[in-house]
Amino acid sequence: MSSLRSYFDDATIRLMRDALEETWSLLQPQQRQTIQRTDLATRILVAAGNGERDPKRLRAQALHSDPLANFEL
Repeated sequence: MSSLRSYFDDATIRLMRDALEETWSLLQPQQRQTIQRTDLATRILVAAGNGERDPKRLRAQALHSDPLANFEL
């Protein structure tokens, strides 16, 4: 379960930032025109809020998931 009240330590914030940067760099220019960087960030935040810490899985979640499918307020 995730919540807007989730807090992340410095290491997790760096991990999420790196996952976002790497995910964005993997996209082709035409793909970057069809997705917002903030959408990728939201997906990474949700995955991390659910406990995910593996960089590969965070990138996969950013690219292949509905960002709010399992998000609870």
